[in-house]
Amino acid sequence: MPITQKINPNCLIILPKNSGLEEYRKQFEKLGNEKIIVRAEDVPFFVELLSQKKVSCIGLTGQDLFEEYKKKNVESKVKQLKKIKWFDEKALYKKPALCLLGKKEKLLQDSTIAINKKYSNIAEALLPQNTNKIYFNGSTETAATLGLADFVFDIVYTGKSIKEAGLEIITKFSCSDIVLLGVRK
Repeated sequence: MPITQKINPNCLIILPKNSGLEEYRKQFEKLGNEKIIVRAEDVPFFVELLSQKKVSCIGLTGQDLFEEYKKKNVESKVKQLKKIKWFDEKALYKKPALCLLGKKEKLLQDSTIAINKKYSNIAEALLPQNTNKIYFNGSTETAATLGLADFVFDIVYTGKSIKEAGLEIITKFSCSDIVLLGVRK
């Protein structure tokens, strides 16, 4: 059954512009519904605010980004309506994976970890407190290659950028599927 089959034609659809979700976004773009396209990490926020204004809407984003949103917004009314299995042969784990990257010979204790800001709350929950955490909007691997960080906490897709940076996967914390979000009335 297509993931778009039961979508109300009067419902606004909030879609991610991120390239990793393009294949899934295209299924929704075919629908006649009104749509807006925003950054994938902003989808839950748009669903929340528009629902508060009584706009019937749903959103599509990565499970990892929704988990981060829920950690920041524990009182949120946004719910996962459907989980869609992510599968991509080109991806290292067949889907995005949230990982700690570095060199195996380094010790995590008292180290510096470059963290992608969009995963700051997840990182705080998973990483030891006795580390120095620095936050970036991207280019976390570059921080490690320049010696600004010993480790990197970010999403891994194909693994190309970690190989180029000379890093290894130390720990894979979780993999991400796709979630359809909304506010149940």
